Amino acid sequence: VISGFIMAHTSAAHSGAAESFKFARRRLARIFSGYWPFFVLALLVFGSFRPEHFAESDLLKSFFLWPQSLNHVLLEITWTLSFELYFYLLFSLLILLTNPRKRIQVITLAFGLLLLFNLYRHFVMHSFSPDNIYFLTFWSQFLTSPFLLEFFAGSLVAWRVMKRPAGPALAWLLAGSVLFLSGGWINASLYAGLIEQGFYVVPRVIVYGLPACMILTGLVRMELVADGKSSDHTGQHHSLRMQAPRHFSALTGGASYAIYLSHILILTVVWKTPFNEFLASWSGGVIITAYIVLMLAILGYSVLHYIYLEKPLHQLFKRWLGLDPASTWGGQKN
Repeated sequence: VISGFIMAHTSAAHSGAAESFKFARRRLARIFSGYWPFFVLALLVFGSFRPEHFAESDLLKSFFLWPQSLNHVLLEITWTLSFELYFYLLFSLLILLTNPRKRIQVITLAFGLLLLFNLYRHFVMHSFSPDNIYFLTFWSQFLTSPFLLEFFAGSLVAWRVMKRPAGPALAWLLAGSVLFLSGGWINASLYAGLIEQGFYVVPRVIVYGLPACMILTGLVRMELVADGKSSDHTGQHHSLRMQAPRHFSALTGGASYAIYLSHILILTVVWKTPFNEFLASWSGGVIITAYIVLMLAILGYSVLHYIYLEKPLHQLFKRWLGLDPASTWGGQKN
């Protein structure tokens, strides 16, 4: 959802072949400059600690994030990055073929058709049921995946917030948070805790995608209000001031890619050490505290990785692709 929001927001004023090509180059620089160092780390970690998985992985496809079966992806969570690249391709085509005003109409139509198609597949055809999902071709699942609905929904949120920055903010945030937390109960009660499985992908997108859109709407409106960029229909600025510390938010937000890619590797190394066995003899409070410390360690490593490796590599990749490392696009550094 956030990816769709950012893509729509940063490209709102851009169209044409030159802008489309620039958009694609920027996204490739961002994705691969952040991913390839962790690909190398994954080779070392999984080669040492998960040799069976390492042997089954398709390293060439994993290196280029080519869509493939999860069993053959080296760093398993990067299946989402394959969807990111697919979405960037679709958005590059949108920038190439449509002007900003028409683009939202195309996205709305694509969202509606994709939603209807996947609801039909799930509830009428039962294509994603455990009995049928394994007969679907990989590409039929990937190219029209329900996960694309979250990207398109994020784009629609961006359009809505840009059109109407004023409006309820805290209510959206609270309602979205309640619905998001309710997803745990829904998962346990209706899907036996298996909503992340492929045959429940449509409910998963609905249960978590909708509140994600609501949370994002509330947070963005709060930021606009705090920056003094939003006012109500009377022209009066809202008095609401709820904002996370800017430096912390910018730093950890920038490191979010590293957090996403590093945590599996760090947890794999920890899993192969006596750490878990050592904690097993202690009380629940000690275990919880230890894992909070572990999460903070992952956060700390990721921030350092972002500052000293990811950012310099990103600038280098932009130079290689003929982009100005210091330039912004759509008002955003990326």
